[in-house]
This record gives sequence, structure tokens and C-alpha cells, in this order.
Amino acid sequence: MAEMADAFEQVIEFDMWERVLAILAGFFAPTVLQNLAGGVMPAAVDHREVYGLAVVAGGQMSPKYSTELSLGGGVYTADAAAERFGVKSTIVEAGA
Repeated sequence: MAEMADAFEQVIEFDMWERVLAILAGFFAPTVLQNLAGGVMPAAVDHREVYGLAVVAGGQMSPKYSTELSLGGGVYTADAAAERFGVKSTIVEAGA
């Protein structure tokens, strides 16, 4: 029973949710970057994965939560690549 209490204690811990929000910010950052730089970048850089990789690299320069920001950008990059190569639709259809 003590293990269950320890598990729920982790769920209500503020530091854990702060890290989750940093990962979420890293996941959303490539979309913001694409919206800001989309009209300026050449057509060859129209791939979503490039913006995700930029956040992965840029996240490492953050003084706090560099790992979490880069993880969010990495998840975005993997999601965009899975969508580009049809893996995401295959996985979504597998559960139907």
C-alpha cells in the first residue's frame, strides 16, 4: 500500500508538472517557430521536421529545462516524420 501512496505523491508533486509543462512548451515551440519564420524561409525548408530539430538544438541553450525543451522538440520531430512517411496513419488505423 505504501507503493501506491508514493505513486500518487509523485502525481501531485509540483516539480513534476513543471517539467511536463516544459516538455509541452518544447512540443509547441516548432509550430510557433514555423508560423514566425514560414514566410521568410526558403521553400526548401518547408518541412516540419526542420523546425522540430531547431527546437531540439535551441533547447540546449536554455538555462533551465534544456533537456525537457529538447525532448518536446524531439517528440514533435518524430511525430512530423511519422506523419510524413505514413507511419502515423498506419498506427491510427491499426486501432480501429
